Amino acid sequence: MPITPHPLTRDLKALPVPDLSSTLEAYIHALEAVLDETELAEAKAIVADFAQSQAPRLDEALRQRAATREAEGTNWLSDEWYSSYLATRGPLTLTTNVGFQLALPSEETGLDRVVDGIRRALVVHLQAAGDDLPGYVDARGNRITQDQWFVFGGGLRHPSAGEDEIIVATAGTANREIGVFVDGHLYAVPVTDEAGEPIAAPNLRNALETVLNAPRKQSVDFNAASLLGSETLAEVLPDMLAQGDNGDVYKRLQEFLFTVDLIDYGVTTHASDEERINELTFLPRGAWTYKPLSYQFSLTDPWSAVHVEHSCQDGGTLVTAITRMQEAEIGVGADFVAKPQELRWDLDNALTTRIEKSVAEVAGAAEKLRTRIVHVPFDQPADLPLKFSRDASAQLMMTIAQQLTYGRVRAAYEAVDMREFRAGRTECLRAATPEAAAFARALVEGTAEQAGLEDAINAHRAWVKRCKSGNGFDRHIQMMATIDDTHAFFNDTRVTAARRDFLSTTSIGGAAQIVRYCFAPALPEGFGIAYTPLHDDTEYCVSWNAATAEQPEEFLANLTKAGELLWQFCATLSTNAE
Repeated sequence: MPITPHPLTRDLKALPVPDLSSTLEAYIHALEAVLDETELAEAKAIVADFAQSQAPRLDEALRQRAATREAEGTNWLSDEWYSSYLATRGPLTLTTNVGFQLALPSEETGLDRVVDGIRRALVVHLQAAGDDLPGYVDARGNRITQDQWFVFGGGLRHPSAGEDEIIVATAGTANREIGVFVDGHLYAVPVTDEAGEPIAAPNLRNALETVLNAPRKQSVDFNAASLLGSETLAEVLPDMLAQGDNGDVYKRLQEFLFTVDLIDYGVTTHASDEERINELTFLPRGAWTYKPLSYQFSLTDPWSAVHVEHSCQDGGTLVTAITRMQEAEIGVGADFVAKPQELRWDLDNALTTRIEKSVAEVAGAAEKLRTRIVHVPFDQPADLPLKFSRDASAQLMMTIAQQLTYGRVRAAYEAVDMREFRAGRTECLRAATPEAAAFARALVEGTAEQAGLEDAINAHRAWVKRCKSGNGFDRHIQMMATIDDTHAFFNDTRVTAARRDFLSTTSIGGAAQIVRYCFAPALPEGFGIAYTPLHDDTEYCVSWNAATAEQPEEFLANLTKAGELLWQFCATLSTNAE
């Protein structure tokens, strides 16, 4: 479904359609990293046929689409990009949703800390709901699209047959509510008055105490149905909404600014960060997983997090939002009594049984997903005779780890922020370059040379420039496929090897706003990896399917070994430079 472009950024520079020959040339180069000599020759023949047959027609169709979309304030991949998410039929928690651990420090503790966190979140969400967003520039001063901010005003993704739809919240700032989860039960809590003024801290605290002390009967978790995935939920939801007052409950859920899950009530021991972020991402009890943002706060320690529905927002926007929460001037707030109300689904036995059975299946799948936090020391010599970005080194270590574990390298996806462009989202940097693969092989074999490392670094740097200028090949190929994907170029396993994301990776910089985050691997055999450069090390938050991933323990161990090998080699360069 089309999302209305934000009026303040309709005039951003248009996203270019990359040159076709450049796309195909770069793609063949990427294939060199992941195919053997025979496979590469066969793949090149298919690419050459595509270039002479269907490619010019599909490319021209994209250019015509771009011309039309630019006039509308969007771009040639925007609608189809949304659709690629909204057509996902499996459980969102196991496919596209992301769990983020947040850096929301507070001078308060316990419930007062939760109150502080909610009121900080309210500042940002009410700015979006009131169409009062602050300046729209990134850290470098570049104007960026505001298209993703509507999700902070509430709304939800609505499951539908074939493809879901986005329901945008219609309310402004007056008389808004949030949802508060406790032990799987959901309560509606008023958080603004009729003038749109956010609730004062003591009043919010009293409301949360009422929620925590409320009697609760055992029942199916309120969010259970949202765990099912749209293939099932699109069938179940109409029956749900036809029963009792469920239609009104759903509308209320839709208009919540956001939800909050209060955890660790009455506990004396805590789960590890690995366990917490794994559960938050893959099997949360306190998130309607079709809501854009579902926060989580511990009542007993500094843990704060958010479960994010990914179709309409990316990590860069969340970083900005958390920064604004950290810097928010909260104010005293409005003095009114907020009376929480528990929201319940009215379900007959047949529907209850169906939901419980489906949730059990999802839970079984979620239990197979593992999460591990790996810290690889950062030992780059200060006098290294070449420039080496933290992102490049983090990616190179993953390439080396692949070589150590499997004796070969497969495709790695790295998301690159593209919000400088009109309706921009992300492009893909293909970090497992032939140059990086060649250096990894040489390093493992003990024959690495400085020139090989420089080639790998320069290849990564060139990819960054290519993506930032709007000239990556992934989206170009992906959008041609939306027009006609019948050619072998789009489905032959040799040709698609460079776009099969064995490693699905992303980084949003340091840990000042987002401590770490977690998402499902793109392939059953592969890994989802969020990596964060820290002062003394690089943190990898790695997820995989225990039933299907290839040699996960070896790969995780080899991440550390890869770092050791890389920095030992760099130390020799530093010594030689002297």
